[in-house]
Amino acid sequence: MRAPPLRGLGGSNSLMLHYKLYQNKSKGNKAYGMWFARAMVTQTIDLEQLAEHMANHNTPYSKGAILGVLTDMVNCIRELVLDGNAVKIPNLAIFSAGLTTKAAEAPEGFNAANIKSVHLRARSTGVLTRAELTTAARVQQLSPYDPKRNAVETEGGENGTGGETGTDEKTVNP
Repeated sequence: MRAPPLRGLGGSNSLMLHYKLYQNKSKGNKAYGMWFARAMVTQTIDLEQLAEHMANHNTPYSKGAILGVLTDMVNCIRELVLDGNAVKIPNLAIFSAGLTTKAAEAPEGFNAANIKSVHLRARSTGVLTRAELTTAARVQQLSPYDPKRNAVETEGGENGTGGETGTDEKTVNP
């Protein structure tokens, strides 16, 4: 089955990060009532689509070969992270495990039962650091705010940022 073509992934001149405005509605927050931008994700690229995209970048490797390597890479990163290692992929991220735990009043009261969940941490490196992305990004409002259409997300949260909007479009916190 052929993956659908990727939207907006042409040459570097066509790259554009879109955003929507939202208002912080979290009462008691120092940013209550203030307006913020939230990056909009227009589509989620799966591993097969990424492999196809990579194969189209003047490489001698086929989509299938790239997909196989990427699939193995994901499995190996999982294995290494679960063994307590951090895995660094230059110009992408350092992957490691993080824990969500229930507090104990004293060290003697803490055991494995206090660990509620294990999650993946990813810290950007190289060309994907905040400073590098900020320098390289071209941004544009997805659609102008229209108070009559209430076309704005109205979530609150810590420092005026919220999570996903609950719509079909997924968002990334600013």
